[in-house]
Amino acid sequence: MNKNEVPEANAASTSNPKNLDIVIYGHSIAAFVSALTIHNTLADQVSLSLILPSDQAHSDILYGGTSSPDAYNLHLAMDISEAELFQQTNSSFSFGTHYQNWTDERFDWVQAFSLPFTSKYGVGFHQVLLKHKQNLQAYLVGAESALHEKFAHPPQNQPASPLSRAEYGYNFDYQNYALFLLNKIKQRKIRLIQSELSEAKVADEHITSLRLNDGSYIEADLFIDCSGTDAKLMSALGVKKRVHSQINFSLLTNENDTQMKPCNIVSGHADSWQSTLYLQNSSQILQAVNVKDTSADNKISANTIASISADIGEKEQAWVGNCVAISLSAAVLEPFSNAPFRLLKLDVERLLVLIPLSNNMRLEQKEYNRRYRLDVQHGRLFNLALADTRHFLQHEHATKNQFLASDDASDTQALLDRKLAQYLHRGLMVSYDYEPFNTEDWVILHFGMQRFPRRLDSLCDNIDNSDVKQHLLQSKNAIAAMVPKMPSCSLYTQKFLNYLKRQS
Repeated sequence: MNKNEVPEANAASTSNPKNLDIVIYGHSIAAFVSALTIHNTLADQVSLSLILPSDQAHSDILYGGTSSPDAYNLHLAMDISEAELFQQTNSSFSFGTHYQNWTDERFDWVQAFSLPFTSKYGVGFHQVLLKHKQNLQAYLVGAESALHEKFAHPPQNQPASPLSRAEYGYNFDYQNYALFLLNKIKQRKIRLIQSELSEAKVADEHITSLRLNDGSYIEADLFIDCSGTDAKLMSALGVKKRVHSQINFSLLTNENDTQMKPCNIVSGHADSWQSTLYLQNSSQILQAVNVKDTSADNKISANTIASISADIGEKEQAWVGNCVAISLSAAVLEPFSNAPFRLLKLDVERLLVLIPLSNNMRLEQKEYNRRYRLDVQHGRLFNLALADTRHFLQHEHATKNQFLASDDASDTQALLDRKLAQYLHRGLMVSYDYEPFNTEDWVILHFGMQRFPRRLDSLCDNIDNSDVKQHLLQSKNAIAAMVPKMPSCSLYTQKFLNYLKRQS
């Protein structure tokens, strides 16, 4: 048998008729995450193959090298420990994203990860802060730590510690991270086929087989497209994509930069921005320029790792026939937030829940596409809110109808307008079903963008102000006293690595 070939799909079905034959196509982070999670979760129920082209998809730079705080749990689902991640990659810790000189209004704040806010006063914590004209950042230990370049793991079972309310994610080099995941795949019982794709055979909106460059054919019950923005399988099925904008991306590296900050730094505005990422032994800069912005400088330098022009938008459907598109093969959001990584995790989790039990996949397909559209739409809400400065430009006493006036008549913009109007009117946090970003993320965003409601919840009038002031002062002082005592991110990471080395 040719080394690139795998047994026929129905051969696995003969030995175990209950097994679903799944083929993943792609050399990408999404392909490897999908393969590892499916293998670890459904190893006894599926026969899994990964077709691996020679080159990694350049579109992997569109994750921006930043994860969400639930990346830790995603790694556990792949049977990967944090120790392995740090010993075998140059990944680093992150408390969130520091937006500097953001938009033309030059907003500056840390979009920190945080556990749910607690409030003992019967109203939201943000309402209490607004009533007392307090800066939210001073009450976010992750934000204060990032500003001071400090890091430590949040302690467990120590609720009195301010650090216990923080959450953290990771910064990663897309090539380094993908290689790490691929090495994990090679250690598992996953059939690996190293080959290029010549053609996807299609009939009745189903993929019947994939022809590889050596002439062999691969059949399967379910195909998973993880080819990045090329979306080669979905393209063969003729799935249309709604495009909102086209952005040119370039990723540059600075191998001499050993400075570590527990965050990435984003500056600019929605049409031209850059994100600086700090890793264990280097830093990277992702530059993004809208193709319509002819004034922007988009030159390729000697330090450029990769560059790509990407259509920001989403496929009308992510599951067609017997093919599912995961992550960037289905939808692309700009990585000035960590929305792309959040959508990757949601795509994989959604697929695991809806793995079909037979060749009739219509019900699973319908539910998958419904939730996919909501996740993408609501992820895009957050990105749109990061670029929306209408509240800052309009008069303080603008009416709700004036605020809702928008040049963009799309459904997504209408959802955002309702969300912002309710908040600006009386501080109400509106949440839709299947939102990738939680209430805390939105509150931190509103404060960072200096969105302040015209009036507050009437319950605020019944709060004992002296008690509130004392509680707020204690909370803020506890964080202010602790952060300077924390080790620098560089020192903590080095000690963490030394500890892991001694334990191994």
